[in-house]
Formats: sequence, structure tokens, C-alpha cells
Amino acid sequence: MNQFRISLTVSILSSLACLLVLTWLLLSLISFKTAEKDLLHQKNDEGRILLAAFVEVLPSSLGNLPGDTVIRNFSARLAREKDFAGIHVVDSSGKPVYSVGDSRGADRQLQETLSTGRETYAYSRDGRFIYRYAPIEAADKITGAARLTISLKKAQEHLVESRRMFVAYFVLDFLLLLGIGSFMLSRIVVVPVRKLLAATARIASGDYRHMVKVPGSAEIAELAESFNTMAEVLEQKRLEVKRTVQSLEKANLDLQTAREESIRSEKMASVGLLAAGTAHEVGTPLAAIIGYAGILKDELKGDEVTTDYVNRIEAEASRIDRIVRGLLDYARPTQAHREQVNVSQLVRDTVGLLQEQGILKRLSLSITSCEDLPYVDVDPHQLQQVLINLVINARDAMPAGGAWIYEQSLCVGM
Repeated sequence: MNQFRISLTVSILSSLACLLVLTWLLLSLISFKTAEKDLLHQKNDEGRILLAAFVEVLPSSLGNLPGDTVIRNFSARLAREKDFAGIHVVDSSGKPVYSVGDSRGADRQLQETLSTGRETYAYSRDGRFIYRYAPIEAADKITGAARLTISLKKAQEHLVESRRMFVAYFVLDFLLLLGIGSFMLSRIVVVPVRKLLAATARIASGDYRHMVKVPGSAEIAELAESFNTMAEVLEQKRLEVKRTVQSLEKANLDLQTAREESIRSEKMASVGLLAAGTAHEVGTPLAAIIGYAGILKDELKGDEVTTDYVNRIEAEASRIDRIVRGLLDYARPTQAHREQVNVSQLVRDTVGLLQEQGILKRLSLSITSCEDLPYVDVDPHQLQQVLINLVINARDAMPAGGAWIYEQSLCVGM
């Protein structure tokens, strides 16, 4: 059972998607925090400026602030600001003397502003407001403190809207990158890899001459070149193996032929030994037959018909004796020795030996030789073996019969 594996395209695109998501999360975190920090810093500066302007128009005496026309007009202008949420003023003792849209009353940080004389700010616990604190001074003396409340609702709505747009842009960018990445990945990596896989299948089926041409990057091109080189080496190795197998088959055939020839030679040797033994055993009764035929011929000299029969018996027995002696001479092991040999006579003796054995029944044998040929210094037994092989090969080449002419080349031109 094949193990389930994810395709290369899915693996790379999944890795790319995870990388994009992680990158977006990191960038969004940094961007959102930076934008939020900048926006809060901007709102804080706006609150500081507004509070400073309000403190600047306050009279030296804070006792009649509710009835002061300038303060009322300025407060009305502040109330028209979109992020204004309230203002609260206390005197030096912390007693509220003026308040617009702020019902929280005095808090601990407002008391600290009275005691330290420093401007401070703080955020509400729910993050919806910014509180700016500033001291009120007259004749280098702190006569009170003011707290300006700035609403962050619009800013938060702006941040939420920015986040939504950022997410929308990210989704669009994510889809575009995946689409373009899938297309480019398919052209650069997937298609070349599939071509290499198809070429691998063809090589596995025995087509080592198939070459791969794939587009793509330098690494893919190098891989294709290496693949082609491998295919060429495999083709060379295949041819070498084929030649080696052919050589082995030829050597095996030659060995089989040599083995058959060896077996045939052993059989022929066995037949020769058997024939020699048979000829030796036949020789004794044959000699007795010839002897008795001679005695019978002497006793029947007056009977011409019977004498003729006896002569025929003696002639045929003599013929059998010649055949037996020829077999004995041929089969008898002899040591190689050279002597002066009449080749014409040796040829005739060899042909006579074969004719008496019935080997040349279907052949018409013609011998042409010169009578005055010189003697040759050879081993007669080995030369006779050569002549026997020639005649037997000629007979085997003409199984249906034919004519075989033996002409000694020494006669030519003499």
C-alpha cells in the first residue's frame, strides 16, 4: 500500500501561506501598535494644547468661574470639538469650582497635580478616554488644577476601520500571491519535475535513449543535464552488457560444440576399440575358414562347379580378412614416425579400406594421380587419417549420392 504524500505544489504553497500569515501577523501587530501609539500620542497632544488654552483664559480668581462669560464661551467651543468629553476644575483645596460634561469629581491624580504642579495624563481602564491634568497658577502660586477628558471613541473606530482595510488588503494580496505563486511554481518546478518523472518511467521501461529538455532555473537545468548524462551512461552499460552476454552465449555455444565433439570423439574411440576387439575375434575363425577352403579346393580339383564355389568362398573370406586387418591397422595405437610414403598408393589403400566397409556405396569416386610421383617423408598413419576425414566429409556433404573427384596437384605441370 502506497503511503499518502502531499504533492510538491501543495507543500510549497502551504509553506508559503504559513509564511505569509506569520509575516502578516507580525506586521499587523507592529503596524497596529505603532498606529495606536501614534494616534494616542496625537490625541494626548491635542488634549494638552486644549487644556493649556483653557487654563490660559482662566481668571486669577476661581470663585466666580460659573458666571464668567469668557469661560462659558470657551467651554462651549470646547464642547463642539468632536473628541471633547468634559472638563473639571478644582481650587487649591481640591474643591470643584467648574465642570462641563465631567461628573467624576476630583480623583487622586488631580490631587497630585495640585501638590506637584506638574502636567500629567492617564488613560481610563477601558481605554476609552484620555485624562489630561494641568495646574492653574497665579503669581507663581498654584491656585487650582484642571482635568480635560478626551474621548478615544473616534480614534478606536478609525483603528478598527484601518484593521479591516488591512485585513482586506491582506486577503487580496494573499490570494494574488497564492495564484501567481502557484502559476510560477508550476512552470519553474512542478512541470520540470513531472517531465523528469516521466523520463524516469521511460528509462525504467528500458528506453535509455530518451533525453530530457525542461525549462526552469539553473538547478533544474543542471538536474536535467545530470539525468541525461545518467541515461547515456546507462545506455552504454546496457550495450556493454549486451555485448558481454553475446560473447558469453557464443563462448557457451562453442563450449557446447566442443563438448559434443569431445563426446563424439570418445564415442568414436570406444567404437574403434570395440571394432578392433571384434576384428581380432573375427580373425581367428576367418583364418580357419580360409584354411579349410584351401583344403577343400585341393580335394575337389576334378569338380569344376564345386571348385568354383570354393574359390568364391575363399575370395570372400580373404576380402573379410583384408577388411579386418585394415580395421586393426587403423585402430592399433602407434607412435608417430616419419617414413618415405608413396602417396598415390596410400590414397588407393585408403579408398579401398573405405569401399570395403560400404562407406562409399552411393558415391562415384574418381582418383587421378601420376604413377611416377616422388615419395614423401610423412607419418603414413596421420596422413591416412586426414584422407579418411576428407572422404567421410565429402560423403556427409552428399547424403543423396554424387561424384567425388580426387586429383593430386603434384601431377599438374609435370
